[in-house]
Amino acid sequence: MRDFESFLESGHAQLEPSSLESLKKEIFPSISNVALKMGLIHLASSILTLMACPQFGLRLFFGGHGLMHYFMKAGSIACFAFCGAFYLGSSFWIAKIFLGEFEWALLRKNSILTLGILSLLSLGAFSIMSRELNFEVGFVWFLGAVISGAIPLLTDVRHRSLIKI
Repeated sequence: MRDFESFLESGHAQLEPSSLESLKKEIFPSISNVALKMGLIHLASSILTLMACPQFGLRLFFGGHGLMHYFMKAGSIACFAFCGAFYLGSSFWIAKIFLGEFEWALLRKNSILTLGILSLLSLGAFSIMSRELNFEVGFVWFLGAVISGAIPLLTDVRHRSLIKI
């Protein structure tokens, strides 16, 4: 931001005020807009990922026990971690595709806050919908979710948005 302001003060910028404002919005996205976009991406991703799991009755993909059948082959505790990893990791990989470079940089800057909010809100929603959720299950699910959500945030792969929303 300081570099951008010093560039403007240098007199080299020959932009109209409206163009300058749109450029500022593109380069410096507001955290509220990025949070709203991430929330919408997480909602869409949640619907898609829950369609692959039979726990909440939304299953569209996979017959029988859905992905749980494959996750349970590693054991019940690992299944909870895989469920959390698949659920939250999907949101962040989709966000990495759809968000712009500066929006993604803002998410990366606030990665602990973003991971904490999305994982805890999701876990809270699941605990409201399922009476079978206990501390052990929730904790293992949370660890899987946070680890898988952190991977796209921490990887240093050059980010290129495929689709702008």
